[in-house]
Amino acid sequence: MSRPQRRFLALFLVVLIPCAILLGWMARAQPRAPATATDEVARRAPPPVPVVLATSVEKLDTARLEVLGSGLAARSVTVYPAVAGEVVQVGFRAGQRVRKDEVLLRLQDRAQRLAVDLAAARLEAARRLMARYESTRGTGAVPGSVIDEAQSGVELAGIALRQAREDLADRVVLAPFAGVVGIAAVETGDRVDPDTAITTLDDRRTLQVAFVLPEVYAARLKIGQTVRVTNPAFAGRDFPGRIDEIDSRIDADSRNLRLRARVPNPDDLLRPGMSFTVQLDLAGARYVAVPELALQWGRDGAYVWTVVDGRAAQVLVRSVRRVDEQILLEGPLPAGAPVVVEGVQRLRAGRTVAAVNPVAASAPAPAAAASR
Repeated sequence: MSRPQRRFLALFLVVLIPCAILLGWMARAQPRAPATATDEVARRAPPPVPVVLATSVEKLDTARLEVLGSGLAARSVTVYPAVAGEVVQVGFRAGQRVRKDEVLLRLQDRAQRLAVDLAAARLEAARRLMARYESTRGTGAVPGSVIDEAQSGVELAGIALRQAREDLADRVVLAPFAGVVGIAAVETGDRVDPDTAITTLDDRRTLQVAFVLPEVYAARLKIGQTVRVTNPAFAGRDFPGRIDEIDSRIDADSRNLRLRARVPNPDDLLRPGMSFTVQLDLAGARYVAVPELALQWGRDGAYVWTVVDGRAAQVLVRSVRRVDEQILLEGPLPAGAPVVVEGVQRLRAGRTVAAVNPVAASAPAPAAAASR
């Protein structure tokens, strides 16, 4: 580079550097445009709170009850003889299933058979006499009064025969209905009378289970309502049934209502006298239900967090009861509203939220008196 060129470059740098410094200072001194109100609010607003939501649902309040009951046969009797006498035959074994009118017991009946034969002979004689008198009717050989007396004799002899046959039938004890007989209480040769119990007879094709419930449930019970019964002898097995009888009044001492449920017993597994646990569900009112985690407690009582227009809103509620990991609520919270189940610690009324799992865009605004 020649000497004149070096002198020109030095002069150029001496002029350029001060100009660059001056321009930089002027740029920093230039006033900035003021920020808008929206930008200021956005800069100062806290970030949305991340939350996990669930949806409130309408749920029927079903009361699940468990009470103790006792088994009864559908029909059950203790068998007695109609008359006194000596036992000549016991016609059953304990646990035997018998048909209706099957012979259970016979008593000595020699005298009664003779009485039947005698009554039959007297009736036959009365009929023959009446036939002779009838053959003379209209001839005047036999007065009408004698004929009438003979007719009465026939009728009386017939009544005597029927009575003798009834006495003979009373010497046999028959099953009043089909069922299962119990242990015999008498043996051949025993003398019995109408107060002597012979055995028991149970119709076990269906069983009745007797139980009681508090009066508070009386209005929610009806004939035909389904029940389930269990017994320790059959662990893990339910026997279905239906309410068959409801008493007409509440017991004044216990304030309980007596009921009976009919339970089919086709396999003959259940026995009268067994203890049972009776389970039944009683339908009640409808409520809004939320997960247990959604219910919070504060100074004013129970509440839940919901989301209205993307912001948290606190709704006061009343807890009714717990059902299947949900809480039934009374209050202004509608069914189908989003409720916060996780992230409630950082929530404040009006705070914006960011749903991790958005289940609903927003809930209807709750009543002013119940939310804050």
